[in-house]
Amino acid sequence: MAGDRELSPRRWRILSFLALHGWATTSDIAVVAGVPRLTAHRDLTWLHTMGLVGRERSAEDRAHAWWYRITGEGTELLDRDLVLSGRPVPLRLGQRDWGAAHYLLFLPLLAVSRQDPARCGLFQWLTTLDTSVWLRERGLAHLRADGYGVWLQDGRCLRFLVHVDPGPVGEVIAERERSTLGLGAVLAGYRRTDPVLPVGVVLVIARDAEREANLLADLVSRPLRAPIAITTVDLLHHHRPHEQVWRIPAAGTARHRLIDIPPPSGAFLVDSKVVGPK
Repeated sequence: MAGDRELSPRRWRILSFLALHGWATTSDIAVVAGVPRLTAHRDLTWLHTMGLVGRERSAEDRAHAWWYRITGEGTELLDRDLVLSGRPVPLRLGQRDWGAAHYLLFLPLLAVSRQDPARCGLFQWLTTLDTSVWLRERGLAHLRADGYGVWLQDGRCLRFLVHVDPGPVGEVIAERERSTLGLGAVLAGYRRTDPVLPVGVVLVIARDAEREANLLADLVSRPLRAPIAITTVDLLHHHRPHEQVWRIPAAGTARHRLIDIPPPSGAFLVDSKVVGPK
């Protein structure tokens, strides 16, 4: 077993990341740690040799890439370090899973941050579980978001919640229903109370262009107080999420950069308080 002193700060970060996010590939870890893929591979191999992470290959993956996850021994080591240092132990440490928002927004935004650190950066990111805790602390427990983030760019800040459209749910679905089925549930929590939110925008990632168009049409006919911006999975696969990929209801076909999404009524929201521009 590895002792605390044998773990470099970077390997501690990798171990912490796996404990909070679940399975990850070498490429994912390279982005998170901000190192070349070969360096990430060496760190993961060392952690695996020490018994702190496990690894598996998917039989369906033609690339035969290793997927790494923290082991019980690694979780115990991390848990003990957190307790001894007086820091709180996160819920379900070492038992978490990746969500679609992590791959579609978290890793791409983090990659952009690493490439141009002087201009932009992902200042904060909460996983689905931590986002639920964050919402509950602010009296918004009825909302079910897939993630929360804070994006900084060109001296500006944008806080956002993100929802990923799960697509039509069920095995037998009529073709005419595929473009609308399940869309209503994506923003159902906001329609319950239409709350004032402690974020600048709610991001929605639709499964395809047709579902995006239907969701936009619904928001135009039944507006929400919460500012909404929408894009598609396909656009995020071909572009960075900080590029001009986001559409806003009632704003035509124009797409906006993440940082340029206009805040409601010329103000931005911080911790449930509205603060006007200075």
